[in-house]
Amino acid sequence: MFHRWKALVAAAVVATVGIAVSDADAQSRITVGTNPQGSLYYTIGGGMAAALQEKLQRPVTVQPFTGSSVYIPLIANNEVTVGLNSSIDVGAWYRGDYGSEPIRNMRVLARLWPLRQAFVVRADSGMTQVKDLVGKKTVTSFSALAAVGKVNVAMLDAGGIGEDQVEPATVSGLKAGLDDLVEGDLDATASAVGIPLTQQAGASIPGGIRYLSITGDNANDAFINGVLPGVYLLEVKPNPRMPEITAPVTVAAYDVYLTTSAELPDKEATAILEALYEAMPQLKKDYPPLAAAGQDRMALPSNTVPYHSAAVAFYKSKGLWTDANEERDAEVGEE
Repeated sequence: MFHRWKALVAAAVVATVGIAVSDADAQSRITVGTNPQGSLYYTIGGGMAAALQEKLQRPVTVQPFTGSSVYIPLIANNEVTVGLNSSIDVGAWYRGDYGSEPIRNMRVLARLWPLRQAFVVRADSGMTQVKDLVGKKTVTSFSALAAVGKVNVAMLDAGGIGEDQVEPATVSGLKAGLDDLVEGDLDATASAVGIPLTQQAGASIPGGIRYLSITGDNANDAFINGVLPGVYLLEVKPNPRMPEITAPVTVAAYDVYLTTSAELPDKEATAILEALYEAMPQLKKDYPPLAAAGQDRMALPSNTVPYHSAAVAFYKSKGLWTDANEERDAEVGEE
């Protein structure tokens, strides 16, 4: 399944890049912003781009960036049509939590899937829980992935230790952290669970890698959500797709959304949503991380920025827009 998944991604990216080069009409092109090649966003983004291209009969290209903190402003400025972003990251930009002016024209089109994140260590390190990181050189922030850094700190707190109890390190992105782990320059970094980038790093380390479990008195949804709204805990059990997991592990999770600008024309937004809605059942079959996605979950009210006006109309037409959606949109719109 893993090799088939990688083949699907390669085919999707090749197809979209090929059309992008041959099509001179850039105005008709849809661009999908993602994290770098090898990341989960890039993997899923490639599959979505291929599906949208097939449904819309228009060129759809994947544009990988160092991190989501780089391409969120480009989405807001309509330089990138849509992007894959966590509820944490897009909400922080919307509110201006990263020290910049609030980007109030950010919108979401669809909730996609819950992203699982964990600290990664060498399996032979002897560490099994987050609290074992005391005194260890640990990535606490990513210069191009602000939201991931926030989750790192929240995981430390939920695991019963503070950021001041580890030797903090900052790297540019997921690959940089995993490369340093492979080289032995770090004791721990963080990554999405089960992505090719993490598994490739594990294959380069004798004995492989281990995800650290979040345990202790603070290891509950109420605590970690209080530290960082939108984050919750999930138990991941061993399964054939993730051979690096040999025992149940409790990790952090938060939702990923397809985001855009409020300035995206309603007609364009509706066309993208219709294509994604039709493609979702097949995408779930082709890409294991989308197991928790679904047509009936595309409008879940866990958003941290308002839904696009066209998305509201679309979900109302599908019977998916609820009173909870109205309340949530009103709440985040006032933040």
